[in-house]
Amino acid sequence: MSRSDADRAALHAFVERHAAFLLTTHVNPDGDAIGSEVAFARWLRSKGKRVRILNDSPTPLAFAWLAADDPVELYDEALAETRFAEADALVVLDTGNRLRIGRLSRHIDLHTIAIAVVDHHVTHEGFGQVNVIEPELASASSLVYELVREAGWSPDLAAAEALYVGLFTDTGNFRYSNTDATAHRMAADLVAAGVDPQVCSMRVSATLTPGRLRFFGEVLAALEMLEGGRIAVIEATPEQFARHGLTGPDTEGLVDMPRVIAGVEVVALFSEVEAGKVKVSLRSMGRVTIDQVCARHGGGGHPHAAGVQMRASRAEARERILPELTRIVAALDGTPAAGGTT
Repeated sequence: MSRSDADRAALHAFVERHAAFLLTTHVNPDGDAIGSEVAFARWLRSKGKRVRILNDSPTPLAFAWLAADDPVELYDEALAETRFAEADALVVLDTGNRLRIGRLSRHIDLHTIAIAVVDHHVTHEGFGQVNVIEPELASASSLVYELVREAGWSPDLAAAEALYVGLFTDTGNFRYSNTDATAHRMAADLVAAGVDPQVCSMRVSATLTPGRLRFFGEVLAALEMLEGGRIAVIEATPEQFARHGLTGPDTEGLVDMPRVIAGVEVVALFSEVEAGKVKVSLRSMGRVTIDQVCARHGGGGHPHAAGVQMRASRAEARERILPELTRIVAALDGTPAAGGTT
């Protein structure tokens, strides 16, 4: 039996021996995080388990419809204490980094609760008694899909839509390098189960408000191109967030926009919702890997999509991150790092 087979068997045994589950995911959840939670919850409920979903951050509007029948609760200290006290098992989806579940992390030490991690990121090994982490899969939703099918459950339409959204958002609408034959087979299976790709895509993409679109335009207008156009850098300031009435999750999709510029190898977004707290989001076009850049600063992710939260100003975050990206990009052709702006 391979390690992944053993880990999956341990997860199935974990599910069988517990009755009341609390599910959570990383801060600022994306489509894969919400999709994984909703599908996993529906599977557990089909087995007669009691399930609650509680996250540190709000659910973005683009994915709120997935949770219409499976409420995703927002962290409150008293509510978290209640949910931890009610549950005998915690399942963490789409991250293996305990710090990434935000304020829920502090409650783990206050309660006797079994923990399982279901993830596909390579930068962390998990903090549960059971850790099913398979970086070769395109998304956490892909792993959830395989787990529930192994258990003999055919996802209902709501679960299938959640899984499909998780898959297509984490593969960039099937454009990223993690899009492989396994991902396409999963998508085909879900469409055969009743998922309408056009409806799912529209529900996710047609959620921009005029203010958010203006915010995107304002940020992109100050786009910087470094290293001969191979590194694209954008910044979002506290004043911009406040002016448009937006919060951190409203940057969803922003970092991907400069990827369409010819010649770009890496995109870096420095997003500062409040002074001194910066979220760094990195994207690679595929020729360079950037997850270790974030891992060295306490974050992580995938080889071509990663991020980290930093207690720093935007200038300080740039000073830490950009020289590393410059060295990585310069190494592509053996040229020395220029470090200049074009």
